[in-house]
Amino acid sequence: MTSYLRENHRSLPAYVPGTHEEGNDVIRLNTNESPFPPSASVLEAIAAESTRLNFYNDPDCTDLIQALSRKEGVEPENLVAGNGSDQVLQLAFLAFAGPDCPIVLPDITYSYYDLFAVLYEIPLRRIPLREDFRICPADYSRAGGMIVFPNPNAPTGLALTRAEIAGILEANPDHVVLVDEAYVDFGAETVVPLIRTFPNLLVVRTFSKSGSLAGIRLGYGMGSPELIADLARIRNAVDLYGVNRLAQAAGAAACRDWSYYAQNCRRIMDSRAHVTEALGRLGFTVLPSQGNFIFARPAAVSAAFVKEKLSERGILVRHFRGGRTEDWLRITIGTEAEMQQLVDACRDLVTSGKE
Repeated sequence: MTSYLRENHRSLPAYVPGTHEEGNDVIRLNTNESPFPPSASVLEAIAAESTRLNFYNDPDCTDLIQALSRKEGVEPENLVAGNGSDQVLQLAFLAFAGPDCPIVLPDITYSYYDLFAVLYEIPLRRIPLREDFRICPADYSRAGGMIVFPNPNAPTGLALTRAEIAGILEANPDHVVLVDEAYVDFGAETVVPLIRTFPNLLVVRTFSKSGSLAGIRLGYGMGSPELIADLARIRNAVDLYGVNRLAQAAGAAACRDWSYYAQNCRRIMDSRAHVTEALGRLGFTVLPSQGNFIFARPAAVSAAFVKEKLSERGILVRHFRGGRTEDWLRITIGTEAEMQQLVDACRDLVTSGKE
């Protein structure tokens, strides 16, 4: 660390991603990626666009926005694209929060929110989840700041209904309510229809989960035309060409071929139900997730022990140490074969009962 680094950045927290390992002998159930590859049409679009990399990309993402407009049933002026949903989140933090407008969020949630708040010197107000790990909408009445939460929440997978989120929006007309729908395609109820009623609603989405494009970095936001114009103003000031040519082409092609991705989501949901039942028979407590992952607590052995022993078998899962998550594991839903290997390994560990 140099003496040039600003004092307030010297203790900047770092986001800790899941262990990054690749290979045929590794099962990655720790990063909430899709186990399925992009569709053939997406790969073809990327290949075709790769011949034009000597030209700047379209800063307005015109083709992508048009494709998203048709997919989501909203107008182009209701949409803004970003270099991953994380960029859209950053733009929102810059645009709608600040020293006099804190971020209000659950105490257990996506940890990148904390990093953005610290980076931009925005105060945080944490609202504890209930004992069952659920968000209580009444806790966010007149919150006094920009409200941010994923729906379904991460790492729990628990979701609010559209009506519950409408109540939060009604109770906070003077502040933006950001609903991060990274995992909504796996069974939760989207709040996109509410953008026509609530000018303070911003919905953020990603292609990384249901869209099988985690490695290309593409996300988007949806809201009222005025809210989107505010975000575009910030984006054009800090990263005009942020969504590269390949990402734009891939995203547009994925939107046009969404039936393929919807089928993959159904397969993941079916596999999620099966592994939830199987782990339950082994004594695990598994929350009723609506994401492409489950949040599970082993009974006979500790979560740390299970994570370590699964890793020795080449099966990677997430363990968030400390506090209320210490006894829990977040497990991404992979292919049916991968989940069967997980269940078999957990059965061995529970049966042995040794730590």
